Amino acid sequence: MVAAAVAAAALACTPQPGLGSVTYIRGAQLHVLDIATCHERVLRSQQAGRVSIVVSRDGTRRATVGVSKGKQTIWVTTRGKGIHMAALRLPAWTPNGKNGSPGPIMLLGFWGDSRWLFYAIDPMGSASLVADGVDVRVIALEQDGLRRLGPMLAYADYRTWCGRRLVLTTGGDRIATHNKQLSVTAPPQWRLQRLVTAPHRAWGSLACAPDRRSVVVQSQPDNGSGYFFGTRWQLWRVGLDGSQRRLTSPPPGYADESPRFSPDGRTLFFVRSRKGVGMLYALRGGRVLGPFASLGFQLGYYGHHAWPYSVRR
Repeated sequence: MVAAAVAAAALACTPQPGLGSVTYIRGAQLHVLDIATCHERVLRSQQAGRVSIVVSRDGTRRATVGVSKGKQTIWVTTRGKGIHMAALRLPAWTPNGKNGSPGPIMLLGFWGDSRWLFYAIDPMGSASLVADGVDVRVIALEQDGLRRLGPMLAYADYRTWCGRRLVLTTGGDRIATHNKQLSVTAPPQWRLQRLVTAPHRAWGSLACAPDRRSVVVQSQPDNGSGYFFGTRWQLWRVGLDGSQRRLTSPPPGYADESPRFSPDGRTLFFVRSRKGVGMLYALRGGRVLGPFASLGFQLGYYGHHAWPYSVRR
């Protein structure tokens, strides 16, 4: 696999004027590729870090979890108002589990704007149990309400806002190709509904289309195999009205993953992988273009690969 990754890094990029640039991580380095010229720069090394707080996209609110007087508390601080709000209190958790709490609070972030904070309970403080999905809840901060969305894998690429609706890949089980539905919800009631009914298909990483009326999502036949490199993802366009259209058909042994739209909305980028080695491609005007760059080798986790790249003009 390592040899395949090294060989893939030497691929020849074909210039495509008008497609902008792509920033991606390969190994421990941050790369910027100008697709118009195929000129590539290495900016810096990436170092992993641990975030102790979550901040809303507009920067007005921060949330953190603290323990005081035997209670776990989610504290939300609102900038400019001097408000410190205790959004939620649960019994403090200890590994012996004798105090009644099911586990420590996991902050998942402000999905969308600062009005809604999402969190889950890490069941028994077990990384193994978290890997099978968590029961996600949302706090409506303005109304001081609490809603349950249900079990899902807490991957960032398994959710996207599309207009005023939140589209999610839901369902427990750590195997990415098993028991994963495409669902939709919206405030203020946050009632979760199936976007499509396809009992024999699994859904994965998704991105909202520029029209805000559809998403592009990876999908394949439902499969309970735990083999990391046995996926056969294709890209599908699914309307918020439930309509479906397949966009790509990768060759046998390959998977199309991690869709991203260009800023102008005319180009869909994605990663085509084989045995954990990912190549960057694009779909424009119905034509598959590329490969442009190798994103190297990624082990993933039970069929889920979150390829780290972003697209700019």
